[in-house]
Amino acid sequence: MLAVAGCGVSAPGGIDRFSGERITVEASADIHIVASAVARVALVRAIPDGLTVPRGGIIIFTAVAEDAAGRFLADVDFRWRMRDPLAGTVSDRGLFTAGSVSGVYTEVVEVTAVQRTDTGEFVATSAASVIVTSGFIDTSIVSVTIFPSTATVRPGERVAMRPGALGNFGGLVQDLALVWRVTDPDVGEIDQNGTLTAGSKPGFYEDVVQVQARRLTGSAPPVIGTASVRVLSLAEARGGVRAVVGPSVVVGRPGERFPLVLFAFDFQGRSVPLGDVRWQVRDPVVGVLDRDRLILGSTPGQYPASVRATAMLAGAYEGRTVSADLDVLVQRPLAQVLGVPGDAQVVPEVIRLQRGARARVSLLYFDANGLAVTTSEVEWRFDDFVVTVDARGRVSAVGPPGVYAGAISAEAPAVNGVTQTASATIILLGPMVRAEIVPGVVSLDLDGLAQFAALAFDAADNRLFDIHLVWELAAGTPGSVTASGLYVAGDRPGDYPGGMRLKATQRLAR
Repeated sequence: MLAVAGCGVSAPGGIDRFSGERITVEASADIHIVASAVARVALVRAIPDGLTVPRGGIIIFTAVAEDAAGRFLADVDFRWRMRDPLAGTVSDRGLFTAGSVSGVYTEVVEVTAVQRTDTGEFVATSAASVIVTSGFIDTSIVSVTIFPSTATVRPGERVAMRPGALGNFGGLVQDLALVWRVTDPDVGEIDQNGTLTAGSKPGFYEDVVQVQARRLTGSAPPVIGTASVRVLSLAEARGGVRAVVGPSVVVGRPGERFPLVLFAFDFQGRSVPLGDVRWQVRDPVVGVLDRDRLILGSTPGQYPASVRATAMLAGAYEGRTVSADLDVLVQRPLAQVLGVPGDAQVVPEVIRLQRGARARVSLLYFDANGLAVTTSEVEWRFDDFVVTVDARGRVSAVGPPGVYAGAISAEAPAVNGVTQTASATIILLGPMVRAEIVPGVVSLDLDGLAQFAALAFDAADNRLFDIHLVWELAAGTPGSVTASGLYVAGDRPGDYPGGMRLKATQRLAR
């Protein structure tokens, strides 16, 4: 049945807080610890681990696998799959094609590294996130920044360098042809995927990494970006602690807020506990800090190493300090981004709701000059079996769990005599019925490292994200596990069925 809500002001907003019943489910994974000097896969990383792509756009993912000591492995096969087909498709070689539904898809492109040895098959799994945009992207490159702007590496270490191409309207340009090189052979080598292999000569090498970027379909000359490299000495590498800011790069528009966190690892890749963390904005144009949240400023631009985190170390490294820098790219405000006149979209285009929860929608369209406009007069049409929408754009979930494409729609004002209808997809989430640990089985060397991930689903197989996770080891399982599921194996070889345990708790909407 189709229902209509009258005209009114529509503005984006958040979902109501959950305060109802709690549901807890449990899962487990098997652990095998072997006494072997063979370098076995412990971690896998998708490159990039997050990207923005327009609807129907194509991006190639690559991946790297590491052993427990952080060394890169070559004898590994990679398998790709989509955790949410709404985001798009991925081929067995990592070729990702974005779907037709714009939205943010967290940890949606899964990569599994498979290593086959004489003693068995070993795997590690991780996932990359994708933002599918409506297609209003920049078409001309103005400048290019390499992230990280300064890479600190051990001799022989590999690190993925990533380009950020800023366009003529202050957004990111996606369809890039890239050429990488290093200007000083002492710093090491870089391949055409942007993976830098550090040399053995310690020192600071300023602007030594270069990338030339041009649009795949354009004829304009390439734009060059540079980055610096610090190669540590062997003594520094063995006794050093590396700090990493999460996220590694902030890309957003003025006023957006980004939570920040600092991690520290020793030379073997093991987590190092931290004391108090102090954050500092080194360039006030970038924005301001609200405790551990960065609020972006109003001036678009690229700001390498513009935010610094400093912390005291705890545990075995107590008394020492560690610091890391954050690169920031501020895009132009949406109101200044030019689009195709008449094009319209519901914002957001994908709405995930529990039954009884609420959200808000608005209608965005581009006027005759290509400027983004949010209309104040909207007649919302909706499937009242799924949701209700009032005159102010407030959405309430009423239907059973499932994916409902086009459940909400609205007609934009005519531009140049053409009227366009935009729609949104509703994903109604049910109570959690099961949880999984990925990977379900791991094999590790003594003191090896493995990253576990958790997946939670409702009865309709919708992926759930608003889940509280508690990781723990079964009694008798050697080693330790962090709150994020990073497992460090102990020193007792053996088989430990169900050795890794997970408690996943969901709070239902009232």
